[in-house]
Amino acid sequence: MPTGRRPRALASANFGGDTFFQPTRVEFETFGVDLVMGTFSTPEELIVAAKDVDGIFESAVHCTRDVLVQLPNLRALCALGIGVDRFDVEGATELGIVCVNLPRVFHREVAHQAMALWLSLVRKIVPLNEWMKAASTGTQGERRPEMMPQQHIYGQTFGIVSLGNIGRVVASLIRPFEMDVIAYDPFVSSDVARELGVTLVPTLNDLFERADFVSVHTPLSKATHHLIGYEQFSRMKRSALFINTGRGPVVDEQGLIRALREGKLAGAGLDVQEKEPPDPDNPLLTMENVILTPHVASASDKARVERARWMGIEMGRVLTGKWPVHGLVNKSVKPRFPLEE
Repeated sequence: MPTGRRPRALASANFGGDTFFQPTRVEFETFGVDLVMGTFSTPEELIVAAKDVDGIFESAVHCTRDVLVQLPNLRALCALGIGVDRFDVEGATELGIVCVNLPRVFHREVAHQAMALWLSLVRKIVPLNEWMKAASTGTQGERRPEMMPQQHIYGQTFGIVSLGNIGRVVASLIRPFEMDVIAYDPFVSSDVARELGVTLVPTLNDLFERADFVSVHTPLSKATHHLIGYEQFSRMKRSALFINTGRGPVVDEQGLIRALREGKLAGAGLDVQEKEPPDPDNPLLTMENVILTPHVASASDKARVERARWMGIEMGRVLTGKWPVHGLVNKSVKPRFPLEE
């Protein structure tokens, strides 16, 4: 960073504008950091916009290695949430750029969305709501047997894929429903899971075979792309339900569609899809046993403020020579500019 000026971080003007970033600006002032708003839609435009900044907030433009090598002053990349799939984390690590996410901002909201989708499927809330309201137009018809709730909850088994911050909140919320909770997460020890009231299973296939309900909270990476597909869905009980509030590409969507068509599982609740928004001819849009929401699981008024505030805290710390508080993603990075605790 050139001497005589304050550190700068670049944000996309296409995301929220000044209103969204106001809490970020407030935190930046405490660190003596400036927020720069830019308009860019291609890697080339991003490089031009970022040539004199020290940090970049996530945008629709991916920060690939080819982009990062052209920004020698860059110190940090900060996600707008938990996922860092728009950053080349490996490339950033090699270049000494710190990658930050926000793991403790809206984990409760995402967990609540998973619960809402799950309970809506179990209790058939959507078809029953549509049937009731059809009375206003004289198109109600007879109530079909498949509209009635069939699943019970107590005594069943709830499976969680990835026992991170969100998965742990889900586990705590499930406990009062008198259910057995199992999880697959190769990075969590049995002792930690036991403290959460969760039993770890050795493989992903084991979880899909045993669970009556499966909720996915896996971040997207090269290793988790299409982690779940037809093989797993074909192992589910025909009465089982599948929930995904993580990342769409973690699931092979064609495998899910095939399994739903074949009746391998009873239904799905999806806040994320492999392509967002989904194409108009996507079969999921017309399946009565599928509930879709448009990647809004993290949304709440409080979360919006906290997200922007923590963006300011974490980026502000790195740009003024300190390690982030919670969100260091590339823990093996050797920063190109020294950092202290």
